Amino acid sequence: MLVDELTKGDQDERVLFNVMEEMVRRSVDETIGTLDMCDCEICRLNACAIALNTLPPHYVTSKRGNLLAQVSGEMLNYKTQVLVETTRALLNVKEHPLHDIKN
Repeated sequence: MLVDELTKGDQDERVLFNVMEEMVRRSVDETIGTLDMCDCEICRLNACAIALNTLPPHYVTSKRGNLLAQVSGEMLNYKTQVLVETTRALLNVKEHPLHDIKN
């Protein structure tokens, strides 16, 4: 997870972090298994991209040592909105998977 990676290192260092991206990634990972759909990395990332393009970004700055607590607090404010948009995005990907499209 992104927040786990960002909390490693100098705990007093300041970081810039998009809380919404972490929330969407977690929501996709938690929800994808309940929808009887492909759970490959392509489908996961496509669902994340679709959901993130519909949600407002929410950036925070924090010391690395405080980031996890700050992110957890912010997640409560957007939980329902994120779940709705990630579910929509996952259903879209389920109906229109992009496995055959070459990038």
